[in-house]
Amino acid sequence: MAPTRASLQQILRVYGLVCVAVFAVTRLETLAVVGPYVHLAVAAIFLLTAIRLTRGDAAHYGVALGGLLEPADDERPVGPLGLFDLGRAIRKALPSAARELGVAIGIGSIVFPLYAIGFYWWNGPTENFSLTLPPNVASLVLAQLVVIALPEEAFFRGYLQTALGDLTKKRQRLFGVDLALGAWVLQAALFATVHFLVEPHPTRLAVFFPALVFGWTRAWRGGIGAALTLHAMSNLYSEILARSWL
Repeated sequence: MAPTRASLQQILRVYGLVCVAVFAVTRLETLAVVGPYVHLAVAAIFLLTAIRLTRGDAAHYGVALGGLLEPADDERPVGPLGLFDLGRAIRKALPSAARELGVAIGIGSIVFPLYAIGFYWWNGPTENFSLTLPPNVASLVLAQLVVIALPEEAFFRGYLQTALGDLTKKRQRLFGVDLALGAWVLQAALFATVHFLVEPHPTRLAVFFPALVFGWTRAWRGGIGAALTLHAMSNLYSEILARSWL
């Protein structure tokens, strides 16, 4: 069955509501009681919205994650709290996860040196580079994957880029990948806009450029697996550069 296509007005209405919700939640960051949980709330807004809007068409929207988010295709016991079913889904997704990790590392090996050059040019560090890793690296990696990259990629590159691309059959080839160029550029602009709304500083608009890379990666791979891994890697890489050079 062909996926249901939303109109541009419907897509932008969803985006607008998400922006309002994210803006409202992030205003609570200074409150001691709820401040530590703001990022979790923002992640929930992006992820739950994406899951609801892509329900039934997970593969089309690229959010199936190698079958991890697809419904079970057998009648075996799900186990307490669905743990048996979850375990089978994770095992099914592992080969795909390994492939997408390799793709993300490959793209990173090309993009990250260019980013380092731009980082140096923009910030003009006066000290020599001294590798400094952030504390609690393991927990930071997990947070970047689950709290930042997964929700944002599911919504922006999964739902938004796909829904916008569904509005036209026109595709153009860019670096070997067929793209709906308007949808690709617009999702990156909307991604940058929500970051600017949360933190109104011109530098926040710079996320437009990595969003183009994530969007191209999603279009190439047919899913968000490599894009979300690259997203998390990019955030970690940026953090390490800042700690090591500034």
